[in-house]
Amino acid sequence: MERYVVSARKYRPDTFGSVVGQEHVTATLMNAIRTGHVAQAFLFTGPRGVGKTTCARILARTINCENLGEDLSTCGVCPSCKTFEEGHSLNIFELDAASNNSVEDIRNLIQQVQIAPQVGTKKVYIIDEVHMLSSAAFNAFLKTLEEPPSYAIFILATTEKHKILPTILSRCQVFDFRRITTGDIARHLAEIAQKEGIKAEPQALHTIAQKADGGLRDALSIFDQLVSYSGDTLAYTDVLKNLNVLDHENYFNITDHLSKGDAAGALVIFNDILFQGFEGHLFVAGLAHHFRDLLVSQDPRTIPLLEVGDELGERYAAQAKAVARNFLVEGLTRLGNVDAQYKNSKEPRLLVELALIQLAQLATGARQPTGDVPPAEAEKKSPDVTVAAPGTGPDTPPATRKRPPAARPAGRVAGSVSIRQQLETARPAAAAGMVDQPGPQPGNIAHEPVALNEALLRRAWKGYAQAVKQQGRSSLHATLMANEPRITGPASISFEIVNAVQENYLREEKATLLGHLKRETGIADLELEVVLRETVAKPRYTAKDKFLLMAEKNPALFKLREDLDLDLGQ
Repeated sequence: MERYVVSARKYRPDTFGSVVGQEHVTATLMNAIRTGHVAQAFLFTGPRGVGKTTCARILARTINCENLGEDLSTCGVCPSCKTFEEGHSLNIFELDAASNNSVEDIRNLIQQVQIAPQVGTKKVYIIDEVHMLSSAAFNAFLKTLEEPPSYAIFILATTEKHKILPTILSRCQVFDFRRITTGDIARHLAEIAQKEGIKAEPQALHTIAQKADGGLRDALSIFDQLVSYSGDTLAYTDVLKNLNVLDHENYFNITDHLSKGDAAGALVIFNDILFQGFEGHLFVAGLAHHFRDLLVSQDPRTIPLLEVGDELGERYAAQAKAVARNFLVEGLTRLGNVDAQYKNSKEPRLLVELALIQLAQLATGARQPTGDVPPAEAEKKSPDVTVAAPGTGPDTPPATRKRPPAARPAGRVAGSVSIRQQLETARPAAAAGMVDQPGPQPGNIAHEPVALNEALLRRAWKGYAQAVKQQGRSSLHATLMANEPRITGPASISFEIVNAVQENYLREEKATLLGHLKRETGIADLELEVVLRETVAKPRYTAKDKFLLMAEKNPALFKLREDLDLDLGQ
């Protein structure tokens, strides 16, 4: 049986020119080799799987090659190159600091450094995961790193630069490796697929690249896994099945429904997604990313930020023209809130569904009467029939019927649906046994101000106070819970405080608090007045005053005073 080698090792770069996505690093190292300005200590830092150890090996092999080409390619025939390819080079040493992190390990390394190279001119020491060294090992290594022998070069590699001692950093040339772009990873995967004789769909490779999140090694591992599943043909559908990734088609369809105000259609798609076994949190994150991609597609200057294939990019451009910018911005805000609240919510599905309904209402601004016959024609054909608001028609169960809300938020068309108003008015209406009331006629559309609901205001206020408490701001929480807000007008509330310290807390927090209350109550012009309550000092009672007050209730005290000849003073 032929020995199998994973792609991450089989196609590991062996020259600077074959390194993917780190041109800023390879160009600097190549210029240093050409000019003979190679430092004696390097620190390669960056995320996993982006080429740190690979570049360290290429640098070590290049500076030891005896017959370098003009493009700094190694000859492969000199003793140094041969021993490197065979895996027993005498000039290149690799140390894994994750398992060799003690002082003794560093002392052994220092002793090896004192021995000059037998072949070639340089001895290179590559220390991987160097942040795992203990503090004592770092301190033991400092002197050798600062003043190494002329033939010794140290290359340190780490994923956690912040754990490296500043004294170590100051002795090294630091190279920051960045995440590899989705496009670079997809092109590299396409080259490997071609060499392996695998027919891969471009969208499948782009999806693998996105899943790898900037790590080429992760992308190659995923590629090998999918090839094992699908064989010589790598299809987009195979990638979706194996990587637990939602198809872009779901996001395009649900955005179409939301932009048309079709909340029911969006909820049906969301239900299908849950039925397929996908988690709601994954859907929220994916929809937010889809909105982001639509937003960057609306401006030619930000189109390069869209990391998708050409075919998918055209679909994004087409849908971006049909969706309003303010809808996408507000949608990103609301989805971000859902993302933050999802794990702590007892009803996460309801949380997502409510967000979808709100986005659908946001896209249309208001709900218009629907039916097979246009509203104007319906009036002509049936002048005696009125259009009832949702929840007030004859087909609605009596227990849930109600009158149309007496007041509606500014900017909302009469007859539109407000989930908050329905929840607040359903119980009083059922208790009072209200009968059907005709809704507003299509021709009599009016705008009416919303009335503050005391219960909703208190719930929103306590919710904000609870959020502040979870953030660790107990003083502000105590200030908010010391009193209750009071409604002073149709769109105004007041809150009493007792001292200047509370006044300072609310002055800093007022804008954020008021924004929260506006969103929760649906009143855009809501005003909050902070009132400093004047405290009147209690009068100081003298002994005589106290006696007179008690004697008024019990006159026998006067006789007791006379009998004992007591002097009460002033």
